[in-house]
Amino acid sequence: MKPNTPSPAPPPARNGLSNATLLIGAVLWTAVFASGIFVWKSRSEAIEAAQASEAQADEPGADEIVKPGEQKASVKLSFPAKRLPDFEFDKATGGTLSLDDLKGKRWVASFVFSRCTTSCPVITAAVMRLHDRVEKSAPDVMFVSFTVDPKYDTADVFREYSETFTKGNRDRWKFLTGSQQQIYELIVKGFGLYVKENLGESRLPGLEVAHSNRVVLVNEDGIPVGTFLGTNEGDMAKLRRILSGREEFPQPGPASSPGLTFSRTDGGPMDIQFQVQPVKSNDESEADDSPSPADESADTPSGEATTEESTSDEEQSGAAPPAGSSNGDDDASEDKSTSAVDHNAIIDQKLPAWARPLPTVNASLNTLAGILLLCGLAAIKSGHKTIHRNLMITAFLTSAAFLASYLTYHYALGEYTGEHGKRFTGAGVWAIVYQLVLWPHIILAVFVPFLAIAVFRHAFAERWDAHKRLARITFPIWMYVSVTGVVIYGMLYHWPWPAPADV
Repeated sequence: MKPNTPSPAPPPARNGLSNATLLIGAVLWTAVFASGIFVWKSRSEAIEAAQASEAQADEPGADEIVKPGEQKASVKLSFPAKRLPDFEFDKATGGTLSLDDLKGKRWVASFVFSRCTTSCPVITAAVMRLHDRVEKSAPDVMFVSFTVDPKYDTADVFREYSETFTKGNRDRWKFLTGSQQQIYELIVKGFGLYVKENLGESRLPGLEVAHSNRVVLVNEDGIPVGTFLGTNEGDMAKLRRILSGREEFPQPGPASSPGLTFSRTDGGPMDIQFQVQPVKSNDESEADDSPSPADESADTPSGEATTEESTSDEEQSGAAPPAGSSNGDDDASEDKSTSAVDHNAIIDQKLPAWARPLPTVNASLNTLAGILLLCGLAAIKSGHKTIHRNLMITAFLTSAAFLASYLTYHYALGEYTGEHGKRFTGAGVWAIVYQLVLWPHIILAVFVPFLAIAVFRHAFAERWDAHKRLARITFPIWMYVSVTGVVIYGMLYHWPWPAPADV
């Protein structure tokens, strides 16, 4: 009988990281550092490009160099002083607003509707930026947005629309609705702009009304004195300088004038010939001349315009110069922070109602996943294996639900807005911090599902040593992705970065 021999002792448990663990960790952290270097390099290149662009903008272009005596004459079109007809419409927040309520105040009128998916979000975002930028320099200026779709834009609907842009600051910005006939008469006869409800085949979702894309500056006497293309940054920058007092406030033409008057801006004799033809009143002419259903941007200004020998309709923007003519002005171009505010506001407006809460849902799921992970860690530390297992499975299902919600939200972004996501509105060091949080989050999030599944496979196969080793890597990565997901949500959706106001 063969004597019993003692079985060989099991190899001692390894302490520290295995080669595979070390390799995976090295790859992941290398990716994190690489993303940080990439962000820093990209920022440096962006700063250099911006400085080069500013330097180029300060230099006069070749086409701007005019020899003495060869300067082209400009023509000033002055519209007669005509007070707006009396009106009184319902405010979206309750009560009414009339022309008498605005007497003695300068105000800016815009014309939009909540279902619009083309120019209205751009116009309202531009007005929002203007409203915020002149809050200190022109605190008495009022802003009034008229709906051109009052049948749909009831007070409740228009109030919800307004909240996207006013953020609760409604003291100087009023949104009005009321009778469609009365609003249309005010727009056409008072402001001299175009508006028409689309019917038949031209009535597409988001294009229910064709209307002017212009905003109108009105003086203290209720007289329109200038129009500005709300979709043109140069026009809106011009309007901001006027409201801030850095440029002369436009004056209406002579009250006695029966119509348009023409004069040279330099006071010289008129040597430019004009031919004015009456507009045909038949349906064919109306179809040819009327704006497109999408929203017209080529309408007759109701204030004054300065133009060279001929001016396109889109450039006839009241007291504003043609687009691109103010390159040398530091106010004509908007900073990245302001552009991000506009970009985000447009996304908020274009997204359908069902998709807007999804970022909050995503952040809540990330928060829940992080809490479950911490509870699962505490459970295994205290020896409660079953509770640990259930908590970790629940955390995985929560993260899976987050992924489904995240993909749904980004599908809605692409489908309804054509954008990939919101932009961070902070600047300077905070923009760098945001990028340093974002890129590691994105990179590490790719690995979480694969690592988590591998950890679960080891557990289900009862390979506990392998399970523990991989879990030590997976847990901090998973936790980092969950926590930074909430941080990124806060920076994108609740970070207090208002646009700088004019001083």
